[in-house]
Amino acid sequence: MEISIPEESVYYYECSGGRFRLVYFIPLDELARLKDQGLLAEQALIDLPDGVDLGCTGPDFAEFEELYGFQPPLPPEALQRAFFAILSSTRRWKTFRGSGDIPSMELEKHVERVESELRRRDLEPVSVETHLDRPTMKQLRKRAKNREIQQTRIKRVLRDLAIEGVDPKKTLQQQWFSQVAPRGAQSAKAVFSRLHQRRKGEDS
Repeated sequence: MEISIPEESVYYYECSGGRFRLVYFIPLDELARLKDQGLLAEQALIDLPDGVDLGCTGPDFAEFEELYGFQPPLPPEALQRAFFAILSSTRRWKTFRGSGDIPSMELEKHVERVESELRRRDLEPVSVETHLDRPTMKQLRKRAKNREIQQTRIKRVLRDLAIEGVDPKKTLQQQWFSQVAPRGAQSAKAVFSRLHQRRKGEDS
C-alpha cells in the first residue's frame, strides 16, 4: 500500500491479527523547531535530513535521547496502549492486517484518557523491578505471572473503552484520520523494512 510522506509528525502502524508495531516519524521541519527551542542537538539535522523514523519502544526512545538529547514527551508504552484502544475500537480489528499512518496529535490526544481510566481501575502497568534484590526462581515466575495477569486486564479495559472519533463500523484504514497531508510517497512497509535493516546492521 502506498501512503504519503507527511509534513507533520505521524505514527506509522503495521498490524496483523490484533498485534501491531508503531514507528514515530518526525519530519525535518519539526526537528528544526526542536533544535531552535534548544531541545534537540543540531547534529540531528545533519544526520537525519529526511526526518527520523523512531521505533515506538523504550530502548529506541532512550537511544535517540542519548544521541541527540531529546526524548518524545509521551512514554512509548502509553502511546502503544492508546493505539491499541483505537485499533480495538475498529471493525474486524482482530483479523485486520495492514499498514498506514495516524497523525501524532490524533493518537496523543487519547493517551491521558486511556491512562486515567487504567489508574481509576487500579490497573497501572507493572513496573520493572529496580531494587537490588536476588529473587528466587519461584519469585521470578510469580512476578512474570502477575505481569501477565495485569496486562490481560489492561487489554480488556482498552478493548471496552469507547474512543471518541472512531467509527466502529469501519476498519482502521477507513477512519477519517487515515488521510494525512501528502508530500511525496512511500510505503508503510518500507518504513518498517528500513527500521529492520538498521537494527540488523547494528547487531552485526
